[in-house]
Amino acid sequence: MLGAAARRTLRLPMVVGMLFAGLFTVTVLFPLSREGFRRAAIRHWSRALLWCCGLVLREQPGPEARPLGELPRGRMLVANHISWVDIFAINSLCPASFVAKAEIARWPLIGTLVARTGTLFIERGKRRAVHRMIEHIDRNLQAGGRVAVFPEGTTGDGRCLLPFHANLVQAAVEARIDVVPVGVRYVDTGGARTQAIDYIGDMNFVESLWRILGAGGLCCEVHPLAPIPGDAGLSRHDVAERARAAIAARLGVPLEDAMPERIRALRSAAG
Repeated sequence: MLGAAARRTLRLPMVVGMLFAGLFTVTVLFPLSREGFRRAAIRHWSRALLWCCGLVLREQPGPEARPLGELPRGRMLVANHISWVDIFAINSLCPASFVAKAEIARWPLIGTLVARTGTLFIERGKRRAVHRMIEHIDRNLQAGGRVAVFPEGTTGDGRCLLPFHANLVQAAVEARIDVVPVGVRYVDTGGARTQAIDYIGDMNFVESLWRILGAGGLCCEVHPLAPIPGDAGLSRHDVAERARAAIAARLGVPLEDAMPERIRALRSAAG
């Protein structure tokens, strides 16, 4: 059984190699390639990155739900948010344009990679930025793209679901597009929730990656759930609450009406 130091020694060179291979692909090959190649490359590269980090991926669709890879075009995915790993877990099954905080664009290597694969960056706390983002999402959906959002607006620790903000769901409601709830959970070999993936408090990307590389027996579960029909005449708030309730029920976690004190304390310490 390898220890944390041995795991990092083996995994770190592979992860660095994957990051540079991905950087070459998105900067050199993508401009010369068709959409089908780009989508396949994103899917296979994301899965390989998870493997290099020591993560096993399991997709477990809920009742009346399709695997993400079988979803029709023009769908919005709505998922809970635990870590930056969530993006690559979902992309390994169904490449999508993610809405992410603008700070990610400045992360070393990862920022360039996600930007070149269609990520939409939003400045948090700016109402005008939200309106512009809704317009971008609407154009993407109308063109048949898939857009993924994390409506909690921040990362949680996986023990509950934070309130879902409905703003970004507005584009799907206006376009009468189906919304697909997706539950994400990280467990150990025994099926218990693991904290090794949590990305909260003052943790930065390098610290998070280092922690993951040293962990053993990690599994990422992705749970696609039954879509919420776009023609149901629901408001954005109704759609967001239905998605939140469905994800919480699937993952077996409670709903929090406000940010839990343990997460608020960590974020306050981060300044």
